[in-house]
Amino acid sequence: MYGEIDLELYTLAIIRLNTAFEKLDDNNLDDVKAMFEESLNDLQTLYADIVEDLNQEEVNLNEYYLFFQNGKQTFPQYIEMLGSVENEFLEDVIGKLMNIFNNLNKIADAFPKNDLIKSQ
Repeated sequence: MYGEIDLELYTLAIIRLNTAFEKLDDNNLDDVKAMFEESLNDLQTLYADIVEDLNQEEVNLNEYYLFFQNGKQTFPQYIEMLGSVENEFLEDVIGKLMNIFNNLNKIADAFPKNDLIKSQ
């Protein structure tokens, strides 16, 4: 992604994920599963891009600072929400989504503080 987070991809993934949560009670699990899977695909792409960018020799950490500061609050919330879904039909995709959010959360937790970034 060349040092830039694809915020549009992230936004679409989160909108789809939130919509899927809202539709869980509608008993149309095929649609919910499809939305979870699309969200998963987007988040996997985003995660791979982030890992690739952060492994470059020169990284502009400022580009990631706000994303991960927000993520420190939101990623655990999504992990908790996904963990509360009890549905065998959705179990596989829920597990994969939780894994992606856990991986993003690990990066967020390890991400430098803003004062370290500004001094570079």
